[in-house]
Amino acid sequence: MALSNKKYSAVHSKTGSDKAKLQANYDDGHINTFIDLAEDGVNPEFGALIYQIQEMQDELDYLRTEIALNKAKSPIATGANTVVSFGDMVSTTVKGKTTYSIVMTVVFTDPVSSKVTTKTTTLTLA
Repeated sequence: MALSNKKYSAVHSKTGSDKAKLQANYDDGHINTFIDLAEDGVNPEFGALIYQIQEMQDELDYLRTEIALNKAKSPIATGANTVVSFGDMVSTTVKGKTTYSIVMTVVFTDPVSSKVTTKTTTLTLA
């Protein structure tokens, strides 16, 4: 599953001591003043900035969820007693023709005897 498009754009391009000044303002609690002023309509640009920051926080939460869900997908449990895993895709070029392959390993644990059978094959991708 592909990730959806990002919802945000760069808020600033500050670096070094300029960025440290921004952090100091945040650490001193000035963000609450920005929120209050934006809600009162005094400085609507603060509202736009706070909205953008919240969009980025929502995006990070979404990405953390996707990463957590996808981390558990290797290896793949296909049944109660079978696990399938894949290695890295490998490309091999011979006489100017590139071939792609991947190693697949299947492990079956017999539920009666607990005997483990492992089979590996290399799949050539078209």
